[in-house]
Amino acid sequence: MINSNESEKEEVSEKDETSAGNCSAGIEGKKAENYSKRVENHKVLLERYEQRLKNLDPELITPEDGIALKEAFLHAKEIFEPEELVSWFIVTTEPFYRSVSWKVLLPFYEELLRIAEKELGPDSAGTAAALNGLAGIYRYKGDYEESLRLFSRALRIREMLGAERSETGDTLSELGTLYYLLERHEEARSSYIRALEIQGKFLSPENLGAVRTLNRMAFFYKGMEKPEIAEEFYTSALKLLEEFQEHEPEKRVVLVHKAGTLNNLGVLLSEMGKTEEAEEIYGQALKLQEKIYCTEHPQVAQTLNNIALLYFQTARYEKALILYTGSLEMMEKFGKTEHTGFATTLNNLAGVYVQKGRYEKALELYQQAIEIRERILDPDHPDVAKTLNNLGELYRILGQYKKALPLYIRALDIYEKSLGPTHPDVGTTLNNLAGLRESLGEYEAAIDLYEKALDIIEKKYGIDHPYFKVTRNNLIGLYEKMERSWRK
Repeated sequence: MINSNESEKEEVSEKDETSAGNCSAGIEGKKAENYSKRVENHKVLLERYEQRLKNLDPELITPEDGIALKEAFLHAKEIFEPEELVSWFIVTTEPFYRSVSWKVLLPFYEELLRIAEKELGPDSAGTAAALNGLAGIYRYKGDYEESLRLFSRALRIREMLGAERSETGDTLSELGTLYYLLERHEEARSSYIRALEIQGKFLSPENLGAVRTLNRMAFFYKGMEKPEIAEEFYTSALKLLEEFQEHEPEKRVVLVHKAGTLNNLGVLLSEMGKTEEAEEIYGQALKLQEKIYCTEHPQVAQTLNNIALLYFQTARYEKALILYTGSLEMMEKFGKTEHTGFATTLNNLAGVYVQKGRYEKALELYQQAIEIRERILDPDHPDVAKTLNNLGELYRILGQYKKALPLYIRALDIYEKSLGPTHPDVGTTLNNLAGLRESLGEYEAAIDLYEKALDIIEKKYGIDHPYFKVTRNNLIGLYEKMERSWRK
């Protein structure tokens, strides 16, 4: 009986296990089916949002595009394996990156890095790609130390995976720009040279990393007060692009890079005082951009801004006024009012109005420029300080010293925190603040500020630079003024 009962129990047990197994299989099958349906739904929705994000013009990105990217990212996470997700994200967000849509991109890159580190490992290619992108955002935001930490880590991973990979060259090039901003000039130059050595091996119309590095090296040498060398690098970049253009005359990416390089060269020639050559180069850039885009496009507006600045520098204020105004109208038409380029144009147009004596209009434009820059960049960004300086100078011209003083002080604080206490922009702001203290009759304070400015400017540019001469003459003028007052 006992044995029978045990046997029955065993039999029942076996039946129960079989029954439970069948039930479990049915549940698992339904789960698999539901999962498959969910994945399919995610794919359908991702494709829908990808259509919205397809062929985006970096200059014409809207807030709605940012929403579409957010939705696409949510669905992509459910479909792709981590490595595929990183690749998809880098390609999809390139227009946003080129349009400096950092507020949109920052949280996505931070999440992408967490996913890559967790799923692929801290030393994976996907992690390096996420680090590289995030580092570029922090560099633009002015957080150079965090940017350096991220770029350095990305470079270490990429070199470990293969020093001769094109991605390694790209990170070296980005790092070179950061070193330049940190005034670590020899490291910047070394990084650029190493980048070119690698990128030159992969140069093609689909991989123009070397062209970007040549542009960056030109910018580097321009900042180092070696414009002739900078011109050589821009010329080298143009030569490469023209070689590609000979084989593929309508290759859009090549034309875009060529127009950008021409624009950069035009700026350099303008600063070198080669105004006729600059106008000619700007004309070439403008013609090319109108071919690539249309006669009314933000990139065209940017070139018009550069030509307007050339007119401003050569005292052709009416021509500058027309171009700046047209540029603003163009950007407003395309909804680019919340853009760094729009703020720059406002700032520059205000300068034209100052020269024409239309101070109220200039005040209005400077204030608009500050508000936009604070919103889209950061209240402590160096570009905000530039406009604060300009607005402070205008208040000084108007004799409204109490309004000018806090603007200069705030600009100085921003520059010292973001660029360091020995940066040339700190020196020029100290000079402006000294002039204001002099106007207030605070001569001893003014002398101290002039001397600090001279020390910074001399170390950066030398005693023959116009900035040094202007500041020195201001100090000499103050001493003469004090001497005359003592004689009375």
